Amino acid sequence: MRTLVAILTLVVLRAAGASAAESCLTCHPDVKTDFAQSIHSKDFGCTGCHGGDPTAVSVEAHAPAKGYIGKPSRKDIPSMCAACHADADRMRPFGLPTDQYAQYQKSQHGKLLAQGDTHVAVCTDCHGTHRIMPRGDPSSPVFARNIPATCGHCHADSQLMATYKLPSDQLEKFRTSVHGTALFVDQHPLAPTCATCHGSHGAADVQGITAACGHCHSRTLEYFNQSPHHKAVQAGKMSECTSCHGFHDTPPPSLALFDTACPTCHAADSPGFATAQKLKTLLTQAQQELETAKVELAQVERLAPTAERFRPRLQQAQAHYLEALPVQHAMNIERVEDLTRSARSISEDVRGALHGIEQDRRLNLLWLALVWVYILFAAGVAYLYRRERQQQSREAGRQ
Repeated sequence: MRTLVAILTLVVLRAAGASAAESCLTCHPDVKTDFAQSIHSKDFGCTGCHGGDPTAVSVEAHAPAKGYIGKPSRKDIPSMCAACHADADRMRPFGLPTDQYAQYQKSQHGKLLAQGDTHVAVCTDCHGTHRIMPRGDPSSPVFARNIPATCGHCHADSQLMATYKLPSDQLEKFRTSVHGTALFVDQHPLAPTCATCHGSHGAADVQGITAACGHCHSRTLEYFNQSPHHKAVQAGKMSECTSCHGFHDTPPPSLALFDTACPTCHAADSPGFATAQKLKTLLTQAQQELETAKVELAQVERLAPTAERFRPRLQQAQAHYLEALPVQHAMNIERVEDLTRSARSISEDVRGALHGIEQDRRLNLLWLALVWVYILFAAGVAYLYRRERQQQSREAGRQ
């Protein structure tokens, strides 16, 4: 009951717009700098969360009668934050959602906290305490590139995770995965983070891997659902995307996956393995032909800039090849064969045209060389003729 009264008192203080010039910072200067940078400093002061008398410059500031609660207990932090963040009127000016607390209560963190487990994450573990920055600020713990490290504060702690019988290597695996590379190295704006798959305030185990992956890989999901593998998933014989691609340690896509993933389920003499090898062959041939054409185009462009006109054609071939990559998940050989044939055909046509340009260039160089030989020969003959005439003139002069 006392906690409820304290929280209600805090709400009143916030609504009244506590002064930014509170006396608290006189005795707590270490907090002053952090809080001054916080997004909260614009709207309320220390008493907004801690209660107390903002005018007193003594221990009277901590009077319980003034609603002082000191450092909020971990179990009370979510409800304390929700006093504002679940209030539609207060959040409307900032355009923030008001369902975070409701989501948190349904999350694994919230459920365990309700059971009395105070080791689980609460608001301040992820967002900070006095220096709370907007999520778009690169220094914020919930900025996209910082989210894995923020989650890793707990989930990379082997001792803490052991109490929940959870692994603690997810962060390490994610950093070296294709998704981690996209986030940390390429800094791709759409690269996934922990929250992309597990959720943020409603964080939970990923129950439907296909649905989670399908948020980004929608075309792949569409084709996967047309494949025999989808039926195997429904029958409980495989674990959707992770059976082939892994989970936190998802490697970059590679055609070598046909040789490593497929044999785990399909024997070397099975129809399924034969289908996989046929798909690999089709994709490999198209990829090699396309890459060869790209290299040759770059080489010819350096000597004949007009060859640039073939680049749109190669982009068309690339589009066919890229379309074949998600289609392969349908295990539809005919469709993949059509797309890869188009990619190879265009690449071969471009290579043929480039070879024609090279031949024309060589022929032009040959003709140019012959012209120069003729010019030099004619110049030599003229020079010799002139010398001979000069010699004759000198001999005639002596006579």
